[in-house]
Amino acid sequence: MEVSAIFPPSLDTPDHIALAEELGYERAYVYDVPVTYADTGITLAMAAARTSRIRLGVAVLTPHLRHLVVNAALVAHLATIAPGRFDVGIGSGFTSAAYIGRKPAKWADVERYAENLRTLLAGGDTEVDGTVVSLLHPPRSGIRFPIDVPIWIGAHGPKAYECATRLNAAGIITVPMHGDTKVTFEGPSQVMFYCTVLEDGESLESPRVLEAAGPGAALALHLGQQGPLAGTPEAVGYEAAIAEFDASRRHLEHHRGHLMEPTEIDRRFLNATAISRGTATGTAAEVANTLRYLEASGAAGVLYQPGGPDIERELCAFYEAAQARHDLPAPAVQAL
Repeated sequence: MEVSAIFPPSLDTPDHIALAEELGYERAYVYDVPVTYADTGITLAMAAARTSRIRLGVAVLTPHLRHLVVNAALVAHLATIAPGRFDVGIGSGFTSAAYIGRKPAKWADVERYAENLRTLLAGGDTEVDGTVVSLLHPPRSGIRFPIDVPIWIGAHGPKAYECATRLNAAGIITVPMHGDTKVTFEGPSQVMFYCTVLEDGESLESPRVLEAAGPGAALALHLGQQGPLAGTPEAVGYEAAIAEFDASRRHLEHHRGHLMEPTEIDRRFLNATAISRGTATGTAAEVANTLRYLEASGAAGVLYQPGGPDIERELCAFYEAAQARHDLPAPAVQAL
């Protein structure tokens, strides 16, 4: 099972990706939410210049945020400066769609978007909204076609799995740790993983833990009744607090600081319950055991998101725990 990292990009993320490569992480992806994170393309371009081995990628592009041609050009540029080690994820949009007040894209639209992206990267023409479009980079641009980039699908359910299968995608990026959800996709799956590794004797409610695990636990709050905190006072309280905002801007407050830094509202409900149920936080041995379980279940890889002010510490502690899983016996589990 590959051990990889994913980041909500900040100005420091290129340095963090360079450290991830040094530690031994296999992949380093960044989210694509331009209204709240540092620029996706600039971040990955800087990371490409500072690394030579680690696979880079964006997870995920969605049909909502940019025109297909803009994203295709972005992918073409990044794949050219990181030859043979660039991936692209495509999804329907959760955070990125919510920030602009839209619902996630239909899976038929995601599938068409991925197919059109492949066509453009192959140097072909396609039609978007009744207009023929193409990437027209001349040789002097330094970008030459065809460009072959593995496509991963951000998928959390049967319709998305079917989309990934029809596309013959490299695999899926998913979050089976929400509740008791099982991954039934027949192919490689990269599992999102949120946690901080506890120090000896450290409490789940210590200030460091609340900062480091807070972004992942806040995601559980944001998912409400669809997430691992469904039915808890924390989830109910959070939903009530968000409902106090005017409907015209509720979507902004719901995702403010999403996966990077908990807001004042998030912090009202971040406690031991939110941390323990919303993330995989635990001792090094407990985290190693959880990873061993995922590995035995058939996960192709984990995408760990470090959080809090000390990303270097989080990357180092998690990678050490991940390596310790090799010393554990394989649990008896059903395949993902």
